[in-house]
Amino acid sequence: MLMSMIEKFFKDPRKQKESESKSLARYFHDLEGSPDFPYTLALKAYDNLKESAQGQEELFYFLMEDCIFTSLYATFYEQLLIAVKENNDVAIPLIDRFADDSEERERMIAEQTQYHLSFIENKGLCPGCPCCENHQDVAELITYWQKGDIDFFTNLYIGMQTIQFAMEHLIYDVIPSTNNVIGLLNHESILEFRQYIFDYSEERGM
Repeated sequence: MLMSMIEKFFKDPRKQKESESKSLARYFHDLEGSPDFPYTLALKAYDNLKESAQGQEELFYFLMEDCIFTSLYATFYEQLLIAVKENNDVAIPLIDRFADDSEERERMIAEQTQYHLSFIENKGLCPGCPCCENHQDVAELITYWQKGDIDFFTNLYIGMQTIQFAMEHLIYDVIPSTNNVIGLLNHESILEFRQYIFDYSEERGM
C-alpha cells in the first residue's frame, strides 16, 4: 500500500544515519553539473509539460495526473531495489526483466492513476473501483485540487520527477557497474534516498 503522498514527502527533515559519502545520496550527486542530472531532467520535463498544455487549467490537471502516476511508479522501483538486495546474485536479470515489463506496468499504473483522479475530482467520493483501498493515499491532495494550488503541484511534480530520474540512474547505471551499492539497499536507506532527493528539489525551487 502506498504511503500518503503528503506524509511521504512534506514532513520535517530527519537526520541521515549514514554519512553522505556512504549513503545512496552520493550516486545522486555523481551527475550534478551534467545534462543528465536528475533535477535538471526534472526541470526539462516540467518545461515540456508546460509547452504541451493548452493553458493553465490543463497544466494544473497534467501536473496532478503526473504526480500520482510517478508516485505509483516509485513504489515499483522501491520493490525492485529490495528484490535486488535480497537476490543480489541475479540482480542484473531482475533489472532486465523489470525493463522488459515496462509497457504492461505503465498501462496498469495509468489505469490506477485515472481511478485516483476520479476520486479527487469527485471530492473523495467513489462508487467503487479497483483502487478504493488505496484512495486514502491521495485523499490529502483533494484540498490542494479544490484550492487550485498549482504551486503545490508544481513543486510536487518536480520533486517526483527528480526522484524518478534518480531511481532510474541508480537502477540502470549504478547497480550494474558498482559492486558495493547493493549492500546499501534496505527499506530505510531507500526511503531516506527518496526523501533526500525530494528535499533537495524543494530547496532548489525556493
